[in-house]
Amino acid sequence: MWCDQVLRNCLDMTSRDDRAVDPVDLGWFECAGVLKKQTRGGEPIRVILPRGETLRHGDVVFEEASRVIVINVLPCEVIVVSAAGKKDMATLALELGNLHLPTQLGDGELIFIEDGPALEVLDRLRLPWRKEVRRFEPTPVRSAPIAKLAGDFRIIKP
Repeated sequence: MWCDQVLRNCLDMTSRDDRAVDPVDLGWFECAGVLKKQTRGGEPIRVILPRGETLRHGDVVFEEASRVIVINVLPCEVIVVSAAGKKDMATLALELGNLHLPTQLGDGELIFIEDGPALEVLDRLRLPWRKEVRRFEPTPVRSAPIAKLAGDFRIIKP
């Protein structure tokens, strides 16, 4: 089955809908716009979303009269840094950005996957942190538009 769009996000479909829910279990790193997996029910599914779009927990990618296919992002171990102060959190956000580390913004906290250089930053900044198991959904960041080259631009090999 091919899917090219997210129909909606419905985190609690089973309580409002009597259709069968067939989840697709994903790790956070599999939520990019291109996916080839099987549902828990064994149905193969391919998802190709428009560039820049990602899957989120609860996204409905297929539905019919008797069932829906929903994305289930599995919880994983993450590092959670609670607000120590606005300056500390801003500094940490900049440092994690410099490391190109996917980061989730929470209410007064930054969440990211354990990574050696990031833990070194926490030690250097002397920020308290803890490990938790939860769904990791990195906050998408849109960068500047792609630079366009002049129409007559060519690379000439010597």
